[in-house]
Amino acid sequence: MFDSSLDMSSVDAQVFEGAIVHPELYLWDSWSYQEQGTMHLYCLAISRNKPNGEALLPAEKDNYPFHIRHFSSIDQGRRWKDEGCFQQPGKASDGHDGRNVWSGSICLLPSGEKLAGFTGIFEIDDQRRYLQNISLGTSSSGHIDTLLSSPLSCPLRDREEILGLGYYLDTEDRLGSNDGEEGGPVMAWRDPFLFVDNDQRINAFWSAKTGPGAGVIAHGLIAKGDEKSSYRLETLYPPMSLPDGESFTQAELPKVYIDHTQGIYYLIVSSCNRHFEGQPDSEVDKTIRLYKSDSMRGPWQIAAGDSSAINGAEGLFGMTVLETDFPNSRLLCISPRTGSDDPAAAFTIGERFYLDLSTATVIR
Repeated sequence: MFDSSLDMSSVDAQVFEGAIVHPELYLWDSWSYQEQGTMHLYCLAISRNKPNGEALLPAEKDNYPFHIRHFSSIDQGRRWKDEGCFQQPGKASDGHDGRNVWSGSICLLPSGEKLAGFTGIFEIDDQRRYLQNISLGTSSSGHIDTLLSSPLSCPLRDREEILGLGYYLDTEDRLGSNDGEEGGPVMAWRDPFLFVDNDQRINAFWSAKTGPGAGVIAHGLIAKGDEKSSYRLETLYPPMSLPDGESFTQAELPKVYIDHTQGIYYLIVSSCNRHFEGQPDSEVDKTIRLYKSDSMRGPWQIAAGDSSAINGAEGLFGMTVLETDFPNSRLLCISPRTGSDDPAAAFTIGERFYLDLSTATVIR
């Protein structure tokens, strides 16, 4: 049973040195942007306790609403101030975030406006709690100011176009099923990453599928709408496959960055090989992967060596890039931890680190 009474938007703000080990919240997935010397970090969050005071087990978190947490740093990610709740579910006028909000991104537009992408979860019923959509909001401060009145891309409304381009969706009556898709993992139409290209166009990349267990990256072009703070999906492109896509079933939380000097695009993906819902977590491999291309449409190739898996990233998932440093072939990053290497660290955010692009290796 879904319990909407859990509201942690008013948790007291704190300052964290290095890692963010929140005493009251589980934290996972992350995205970020930087403005005027301040790094802004976002992640999904939920209380570690149920409304009645009992401990909330991680396996129970989908029974409650999440919120998006905001942290800031003025010293390159060495210390993080908790800025509180950035976004909660149930705010869209048409209910496309009625059940929950999942991961997204935020970017600065040439106009100075901040555009936030997020995954909305429709409220259908307790047997279909994963019906996702891609949506947007705008922000001028530390909170969402306005939301689109309807999703940017919706598997219900836009089903014919999505399938026609080669993406996969389950039958309409099973979309978002808790049992996954045709025996595979849950649907994937989530985790939008916003990226402004060289022509000042707004691109969005997100997690999708071309089969029940075939993870790919979706790509769309966003245009400004006729009304203030309104946007629409101008173009949805065919899916982008990954060179080693057969080794995982979900390609999640994509992030794209460009080295303008070299003309190289880098794609970071958090993948998992869950084959069916209910599969023990001990059997599921979660890996952060790095690819590169001379075009943001691909084809993508493994960035370094013969494996896309980032070396030294064991126990990390859903990382974000705080700052690019392409002259030194590295990225300053931070990532939530899964607890696979240290159970006590699960659902916390680790200390910052560098990613060496030439070797695809974590440098601490």
